[in-house]
Amino acid sequence: MNIATWKLPEGISADRKKMVAQRMQHYRFVLKHYLNDGTRVIPTIPTIQHIFDAFDQFNLPVAIDVNSYTVYVENLS
Repeated sequence: MNIATWKLPEGISADRKKMVAQRMQHYRFVLKHYLNDGTRVIPTIPTIQHIFDAFDQFNLPVAIDVNSYTVYVENLS
């Protein structure tokens, strides 16, 4: 069994010199995140805080939990 983990921050979201709000917006809406079954998901704000803590302090990924995201729904209008 392969545990799904959040993508490590990259680009703006990985830049510790940027404002946290900029980093979060980039991580949440520019980077694309998927579950193991291919479902695209968007991390919650508290989840992103944990992801940044793990990345900034240890450069480690965080496991995806069922309560840590919302499912991405494409707006077709």
